[in-house]
Amino acid sequence: MKTKHFSGAWRRSFLNVAAAALCMLVLFACKEKRPAVIEFPVFDVWSASALEIEKIETSDSATVFHIRAFYRPGAWITISPETFIRESGTDEKLTVVDAEGIELGKELFMPESGETSFKLYFPPLKPEVTKIDFVECESDGCFNIWGIRLTAKAKVDVATIMQKECPQPVPALEYSTKPAKLSGKYFGYSKAMNKEVHVDYADFSGETRSVTATVTDDGSFSLEAPVGYPGVYNSSLGRIFLTPGQEVKCYVDLVKQTRDASRLRKDKEPGDSINVFTEGDGFFISEADINKIARLAPSPENPEAILTEFFAKKPDEQVFYAAFFSPIVRLSKYLYLPEEMRNKPVKEQFAVFKEKAKSVPADANWFFDHVLASLYSARIQESKFYTGADREEIKAAFAGKPAYAETLLAENEKAKSLTEKNALLIKPVPDVAEDKVFDEILKRYKGKAVLVDFWATWCGPCKQALKTMTPLKESWQDKSIVFVYLTGETSPLAIWNRMIPDIHGEHYRVSDSQWKYWGKALAIEGVPTYMIYDKNGLQVQRYTGYPGNDEMKKVIEPLF
Repeated sequence: MKTKHFSGAWRRSFLNVAAAALCMLVLFACKEKRPAVIEFPVFDVWSASALEIEKIETSDSATVFHIRAFYRPGAWITISPETFIRESGTDEKLTVVDAEGIELGKELFMPESGETSFKLYFPPLKPEVTKIDFVECESDGCFNIWGIRLTAKAKVDVATIMQKECPQPVPALEYSTKPAKLSGKYFGYSKAMNKEVHVDYADFSGETRSVTATVTDDGSFSLEAPVGYPGVYNSSLGRIFLTPGQEVKCYVDLVKQTRDASRLRKDKEPGDSINVFTEGDGFFISEADINKIARLAPSPENPEAILTEFFAKKPDEQVFYAAFFSPIVRLSKYLYLPEEMRNKPVKEQFAVFKEKAKSVPADANWFFDHVLASLYSARIQESKFYTGADREEIKAAFAGKPAYAETLLAENEKAKSLTEKNALLIKPVPDVAEDKVFDEILKRYKGKAVLVDFWATWCGPCKQALKTMTPLKESWQDKSIVFVYLTGETSPLAIWNRMIPDIHGEHYRVSDSQWKYWGKALAIEGVPTYMIYDKNGLQVQRYTGYPGNDEMKKVIEPLF
């Protein structure tokens, strides 16, 4: 029998392959193996601090999460049955298969201690997986954890950011149309977080407005906010000092922020609490410095005291209280402007106000300018748009301070244009007796399922429900259902006009007396209230407060 020998080339090739295989074997042997149990695993960042991982068990049959929940006593939490884990950086989902101590998709009410524990069971992970994400859902309001390490000696790196202070004199308290710019970056950001950055400010009407920017995939953000005055403003980043025409840069280390907020992490480091840094060409102030400033405290027994307290402060101290400007102006108009003057010409109202506002220093020019602007703005809120004579009057009233007039005239044109565009969205209220109006509205939609939403522009839960329900409404676009939105005169006309283009449906704004009649006749205990009708106009369900998308689907979809 002949023996077959390798040639020299084949021998060398074989040896190379063998050497490569040996190297791979050595590397695999040196790589830290995933333990069967990982206690208090470290991770990159989370979306909320209500749930913490005590332990993860991995085996050939399951991946078990031991969860401890921290929440308000008596309040409830839920875990979606769609919750999944995945290897970080991949799209392969391992959906939860069982739970112990909590029923998936059901409310779990917190005990008096505010703490509880439960387990979640997932399919087994591949042996080589050492970094995973926990995802309850991929929309707002869910609990997610990114970058969970499944190795015993895991460490999470943090960015190196230095605070760069640029101290400057406090800006003068002057109104400007130049926007304040806020930019920066989240370190440790993942695009799955889907974050937004916003800044809140008040316009001349006293309405709180928000400017929002989406965070880019690399964690960067940038926005411009027409804040009007320099001062401290609320934002998604915390309270921050903004100045018109100037830029502030803000950097947030999400890894340090998460680690600092955790109750169970064992890898905390000194300095984790310092995780937000600011710098800028203009004036800025840190959160720590803001906390040193005394807060204005309104007194129900003596409402005028807050005005005395505010104007007793030095001008440079008053600058910090930008968030109080609108409430202070609103309070002062309530105190010093008689009810019977509210429908008089603006000039007459302002003259009476100045005569009665004795507790306001005569040289508080910015304050009186703001009051005057708010009186002119009230015309816009009532859709009493400016005539040519009104425009000239406003320009003359703010001679030497054109920024006020510029803002008012621009807001007037925006509101007027929006009102004209909304003509197709706004439906006429039936001209019948009060006790017939609701029935007449429903008759218009017979043959279709109807969801009636009693709401108000100032109602936080109403606005949150509208946002939550948006994807559900989109999924029903081709279905036989009508959304009817009803509100009253407590919803300011200008604000209502701004909001309804984003609320797809049929809109009615009824009189104050009609709204009050519905409150009694239809037992509307609060807003939002929902009434659901079938195609024959019969009510099949009603809710006070939004019951959630799952409940709405269960009730409405059989009606199509």
